[in-house]
Amino acid sequence: MSMDATLQIRIDGELKAQVEELYRSLGTSFAEAVRIFARQSLQEGGMPFRPALKTWDELTHEEIGVKLAQSEADIAAGRVCTQEELDSRMRERFANGGKAPSQ
Repeated sequence: MSMDATLQIRIDGELKAQVEELYRSLGTSFAEAVRIFARQSLQEGGMPFRPALKTWDELTHEEIGVKLAQSEADIAAGRVCTQEELDSRMRERFANGGKAPSQ
């Protein structure tokens, strides 16, 4: 994949500093996070996450129950991994241009 285009955005300086520090602590860069976001958007055919306007504290008991039930179902079905496994999967996936590795 060639890097032949530049994206410029305006962002609050404090927000930029905080997010750069966050991604540095995760072993990557803000720029790489934006590239990952773009690739995942294409793979998902839209936003790579479900935008929500509510914070955890603003959720109703029912909404929290639904989220917890989904988490319990994921755990029961074995859909769990360690942070190290997730990091490894993501490095491998994005080394392959955003495509899941063949198994």
